[in-house]
Amino acid sequence: MSDKTWRKPKSRSVGLFTDLRLFSEALEIASERGIVNRQILEEELPQRLQGLMFVERQSKRAANDLMRELRNFNWIWPVNGSKRPSDTANYTLLPDGEKAHKLSKAHKREFLRELTTQMQTLYTIPGWFVDRLWTINPSRQGEVVVPAPPPDWNPNSRRWEDKTWTSELQDQTVRTLILINGICPSSFPIKPDDWIQTVQQAWTRLSNLERKKVAKAPKGKEKGKVKTYAPRSRLNLAMKEAAVNFLFSSKPPYQNNNDFHMTRPPLHPRTYRSWCRRLEALELIFYTDTHPLVPGRLIFPTAIFRQVAPEERFERVGYIQNPGGQFLWLHRPKWHVIKDDFLNVLKQEYLRVSVRVGSLYVSIQDVRDEVCRQLRLSAATFDEFLEKILRDSLLPASQWSISVETDVREAQTASQLVRRPVWIGGTAHSLIAMTESRELSKIM
Repeated sequence: MSDKTWRKPKSRSVGLFTDLRLFSEALEIASERGIVNRQILEEELPQRLQGLMFVERQSKRAANDLMRELRNFNWIWPVNGSKRPSDTANYTLLPDGEKAHKLSKAHKREFLRELTTQMQTLYTIPGWFVDRLWTINPSRQGEVVVPAPPPDWNPNSRRWEDKTWTSELQDQTVRTLILINGICPSSFPIKPDDWIQTVQQAWTRLSNLERKKVAKAPKGKEKGKVKTYAPRSRLNLAMKEAAVNFLFSSKPPYQNNNDFHMTRPPLHPRTYRSWCRRLEALELIFYTDTHPLVPGRLIFPTAIFRQVAPEERFERVGYIQNPGGQFLWLHRPKWHVIKDDFLNVLKQEYLRVSVRVGSLYVSIQDVRDEVCRQLRLSAATFDEFLEKILRDSLLPASQWSISVETDVREAQTASQLVRRPVWIGGTAHSLIAMTESRELSKIM
């Protein structure tokens, strides 16, 4: 590996599932049973929350992807020793798999670091993605936006045959770029003409795809093909495709040097969304699709490559290095170092959201997103610190009373239901209220 080039990924077939608990749960099943296979995982992986929505059973594809990755990590091996096992083959734990299983039971955070190392070795994406964010926007600590159409633009449906790229589509494409870089400077550093051209090309490609068939037609109508489409949805897909190809190709935007000795892009629009969720779960990035002012996905790294870093604020992630030999450090400050800043930003952002929505109880995710953005914390670190603040708020000397709730209010939209919840004591929470102690006593 040269001083400028990342190692070529050993595999590009990343699983599209995003709940990393599946790895530890699969290892537990394999340890208890002595064997594991796809069907066993489909049947025995426990039910779970995805965001705030309940998932009863993993799909066949997710189970297949999980089995493949466990094998690629050298954690399991076919019982019959076959180099090309069938989809229904039985597997057993290898010594490294047994070590990973013990680690997952004893030290969950250390197990996450081991997963990060395994994924870096196999895919190269974790470290490269963090480095690419910093390369794109170093002046704002790696803050990047993958655009989406402005939220107030909701045009009528169009007939499937109407593929025209209109002045309205172009206006919204330009407007999105202006909004993003006005709020988050340099977060999407593309030239306007290039942006229009790449989005239009993606729109044309999507418009020429074969129509999907209607699986179940309305009563009184025959089955057939989709006859209309939503321009907003298609423009959203076109923007995402154009942006991912621009931001995460083999070359950084408007640079000539390849990050890899290959021309194929390391990341495709199809796998980009899954990688975002994985990297967030690994605590390497934070992202949100629901910033009130930013049309699109706002992403920033919660890790950085450095030779050394102060231990009171950073944790080294194994021995992962960039091509320059710097180590990957996760921003994970000690509680006594960040306690005051965390409480102050938490109060500030809670009050801002409360005033905006006119309610005592507000979305805890909205508050979390901005706290994490300002302090550059991972979602998991936010959960941990909020739990500490909640305990402190119960003390007699506390000036603030904080309440969190698990229920889902009517105001929460479908997009909010799939957002990562805040986990406290193993329970998903969605709402928060904060009051000065004397005010709470008046309310009660």
